[in-house]
Amino acid sequence: MRVRVSGRMVSGEPRLPSRIAGKRLILGGKGREHLILDSGFTGSIAISEEWANRLDLRYAGIQPFELANGQIVEFPTYLGSVRFGQMEALFEFIVSGETLLGMEFFERLAARIVIDCPSSKVKVDGEMS
Repeated sequence: MRVRVSGRMVSGEPRLPSRIAGKRLILGGKGREHLILDSGFTGSIAISEEWANRLDLRYAGIQPFELANGQIVEFPTYLGSVRFGQMEALFEFIVSGETLLGMEFFERLAARIVIDCPSSKVKVDGEMS
């Protein structure tokens, strides 16, 4: 199934709208919150503790991540639901204090990301099987 999400550049950061509803993360649409696209984050989704308390997450284990500076850190990981329009899938989350979408997330979608700086538009196109 095709996944399309549009966002905006804000203060030099590519952001996608998001919200939490029914204990799941809803990506896209009219979300009042946002997730930052972070190509330096090797994981899937990073969220704040406040968001984690509002989502239905299941502990999945400890996983190492490489930071942009090359440092390896370990975080507990959790599985939770992410919804795109009518489609829903399980993704891996870490609780880090930031709200980020990382490369593992985009690789799973086989995503094409377009950041149009002059218009401040961000587009993500991908596929979920």
